[in-house]
Amino acid sequence: MQYRTYKLIELAEPYTWTYYPSEGDPKTFCNYDTLVYAAGGAVAKVSIDNDYLMSNNSTVYIAAPTSAVAGQIIVLIDDAGAYDCGIISSVDNTNLQILYKGMLEIFNDNMLNPMRVIMNDEDQTAKYLYDGVEDTAQILATYLAAVGTDKYRRMPIRIRTSGGGSTDGKFNVPAIWSYADNTINIHDWLMELFNKHNVIVQCRIVFETARAYVEIYISCNQTGGKIIKNNIHGMQITHAEDSSANATVCTVIDQETLEVIGTYYLQSDNTVTTDPNSDTRVVPYKLVVATFDSENEDGATAQTVAEENLLYSDFNHYISIVIDRNSAMYPTDLNIGDAVIIVPELQNMTAEDAIIDDFEDKIMRSIYTGRKEDSENSQVTLIFGKIRINYTDLIQMQQQKLVRA
Repeated sequence: MQYRTYKLIELAEPYTWTYYPSEGDPKTFCNYDTLVYAAGGAVAKVSIDNDYLMSNNSTVYIAAPTSAVAGQIIVLIDDAGAYDCGIISSVDNTNLQILYKGMLEIFNDNMLNPMRVIMNDEDQTAKYLYDGVEDTAQILATYLAAVGTDKYRRMPIRIRTSGGGSTDGKFNVPAIWSYADNTINIHDWLMELFNKHNVIVQCRIVFETARAYVEIYISCNQTGGKIIKNNIHGMQITHAEDSSANATVCTVIDQETLEVIGTYYLQSDNTVTTDPNSDTRVVPYKLVVATFDSENEDGATAQTVAEENLLYSDFNHYISIVIDRNSAMYPTDLNIGDAVIIVPELQNMTAEDAIIDDFEDKIMRSIYTGRKEDSENSQVTLIFGKIRINYTDLIQMQQQKLVRA
């Protein structure tokens, strides 16, 4: 395995690229830089911790000292091509180590709240609803590739999307913009979109004839899923369920008068109702209070606000599968955000059985969120779901929240 690192150099002439939303006018953005080779060499071994939810370091053990530096993009390359990539966090030439984080580290920064004026101006109508995919794409593009962006913040990018937009005038991924502070942490915002709406942001490096850039792909997890069966010798499946909701009752009040507009109750099918006597109400009673601008013109309603506060995350569990990477059954085509169907028990199923239709109570539906592996061990841990149970991961998540508070 080899590693290569890339740095930015300014182009003699910047170039523009266009993002085409499903509705509305195309948006034009500008790339001032390109990615160029900075350093590279042989990899002695590697320990990868590629978890979408975490900001843990992966470690590359190199064969010789390197001129690579923190902040550069690193790509690991094997016989099949690019194996992994990320942003270098530190270089230790004494111990011949490069530490790097996932590509989402690009967004570990604060940005001006794009809605700060209308969210804090009493004479303006607050914008609540936005599309979690297409509007997110335009916000990120504006942050990294707007005309005149600070040279130390900009990044050569292209963005493409899937699963967003609108149908019959309604957003496919309706999200509520609730940030009123002057700044927001981009990474935290993206994690909230993932937890609430299954919006995934993935990055890869694209090389063209005269320039290179980071392609950012923003998508919403779709229905369906790949099937992973427990029919491989040595496979181990661990499942930890945690489906409790943070809130089960939402009282919506008017942001001006503070009068109660309505109260909504979470139901077991992850919908809301105004009926306090519903047989499917989720208990125990956990109240959250949300404010609502009844004069908004974006189509948001009190129920929309209640849903944003009550509907719990899909795949609120942790599933890990340990499997040998050399196995013919190793799922090499898994991408972050892929929906999967895991079949942990096969002894009572025959080849004629329809797994999904006849064994719904025995399968586990989840979403692929990461992997951990070491080049000196053929066992790979695949991670599914949005809950983390490992102690060090929990501490890491807690520290992230404290740092960004």
